[in-house]
Amino acid sequence: MHNPVRKLSKLFALALLGIIVKSSVANEKPNIVLYLADDFGYGSVGAYGADPAMVRTPNLDELAEEGMRFDNAYTTGSVCSPTRYAMLTSQYSWRTYMKSAVVNPGDPMLLKPGQLTIASWLKERGYQTSHFGKWHLGYGDKKGSTLLDSMHTGPNKVGFDYHFGVPNNMDDLHKVYVENDSIYGLRSDRVSTYGRSYYGKPYIGYDAPQRNEPQVMETTTEKAIEWIDNRDEEKPFFMYFAAVAVHHPIMPSDRMRGTSSIGAYGDFIHDLDYSVGQLMNALKTRGLAENTIFIFSSDNGGDIPTNRPYSPENQAVDLGFKPNGDHRGDKHQVYNGGFRVPMMVRWPGKVQEESVVDGRVSTIDIFPTIADVLGESLNKKKIDGASFGSLLLNPKTDYEREELVLRDVKGRRALVSGNFKYITDKHPESVKKAPEVEEELYDLENDPGETKNLASSMPELTTELRKRLKKISRGD
Repeated sequence: MHNPVRKLSKLFALALLGIIVKSSVANEKPNIVLYLADDFGYGSVGAYGADPAMVRTPNLDELAEEGMRFDNAYTTGSVCSPTRYAMLTSQYSWRTYMKSAVVNPGDPMLLKPGQLTIASWLKERGYQTSHFGKWHLGYGDKKGSTLLDSMHTGPNKVGFDYHFGVPNNMDDLHKVYVENDSIYGLRSDRVSTYGRSYYGKPYIGYDAPQRNEPQVMETTTEKAIEWIDNRDEEKPFFMYFAAVAVHHPIMPSDRMRGTSSIGAYGDFIHDLDYSVGQLMNALKTRGLAENTIFIFSSDNGGDIPTNRPYSPENQAVDLGFKPNGDHRGDKHQVYNGGFRVPMMVRWPGKVQEESVVDGRVSTIDIFPTIADVLGESLNKKKIDGASFGSLLLNPKTDYEREELVLRDVKGRRALVSGNFKYITDKHPESVKKAPEVEEELYDLENDPGETKNLASSMPELTTELRKRLKKISRGD
């Protein structure tokens, strides 16, 4: 005899099985959160030696304890845009039109629509993708455009399903948020310039809600958590979160103001750490942390402005704080204070807890490393990065990136090869009236502070590295 109840029970069981199978398939691939701080130097984290009497970074320290800490991590640029481009594409930024400096307001998007990025690659493999916070890679395809006529080309064209961000940096001339391909909250095309930004020029004055700088970290973090809650739970996700902290102007939140002993700069570091903690906690409370790769790094070293001697950054340094640790130089410069950054990776059950490695890696290597741990590889002829997946999964692996090209704000390049760092005396042709500089060569093993130039005393090695840098620059 036909039993409708039994039939319904069987259909329900099959439906439930389908849900379980879909969930298990999604869970086979880890979620990925890539968190990039802004101008956050090597010595600004407790786990990297920051004095807790000055700043406290409990959430970043916890990340280091629960995963792997890289003590020899580099960026490819000592300023914002070059590193961001290289991290997303695994290609050096100087292979584009941007030979020096950064992407400015009104510049076209440095990435080309449809270009291979970590976001587009993961999207092709079933990932939901999102970007929150600082973009600084341009919009549109024409120089001199405003956001009103350049929103047709942005992050959504290079693999991101959702984008909520700040166009350039903390106090850029746009003064608005962007959501996907439009200005967030835009009311009309009317523009009324007003006031002056940190950089001395008037804000563009779009007819939309203007950003409140001390609230940007909280707003972007909340938007990121909101996206996690509204995602398709049957798919893995990739989130690229680019914090505006601790780039100038230094504007900590009301929550953190006065919490450090080194002034507003330390307070802003606390905002960054709090944001990391909010995202980590969101993952843990939603049962997502165990299947999520959480990567933290920075776009370049800390900034110590020379044209603003009374800046919060300088005040912190005057009080004894070392944002870049013992490395020479800072943001913009060709020395390691501009390139050496903190990097930590948490992946429960895969990455060994409390592991510390000193093999050289770079942010340009993150894309091929993700591909590697997912069981695939990128075309080595089309990328400049190299996977450090073997080191990530086994801290005892003898791994060190053999060669790495660095670029400062003026486009001057350096080659790190083995224990040595060679710095060219050339600037790209795009830089007019560049000051004359001499070739430099440093033994990083015996002189990590880059204090003794060996170029004249080691002419053969200098010549060899000069030729090697030229060869890499040609794409050979």
